[in-house]
Amino acid sequence: MKNQNRTYMLEMETPLGKRRGVLNLILLGDSVSGDLTLFTRTAPILEGHRSGDRLTFQGEMRTLVGALPYEASAALGEDSLEMEISTARGQYKVRGIRREKGGA
Repeated sequence: MKNQNRTYMLEMETPLGKRRGVLNLILLGDSVSGDLTLFTRTAPILEGHRSGDRLTFQGEMRTLVGALPYEASAALGEDSLEMEISTARGQYKVRGIRREKGGA
């Protein structure tokens, strides 16, 4: 697998409406690192793994009401991603569009 850096502009559906964010990925072989920005705060990706076009990772989002641990699974397309984030407060569907199209 080729090593890549990718940035996705995100849109997440929540009970309070759509939230926007950014996912910066560093894909090195079968490992995933980077950071996730949601709720205007950025947190590092922890425990990230890649298998083909599937990713799993976890982390801890910072919200106005405190820390919110999450687990994420995503399917990568050439220029988009579909992701599901699971937290103690529910599951959220996230769609992303790649900022830099089709490159490395």
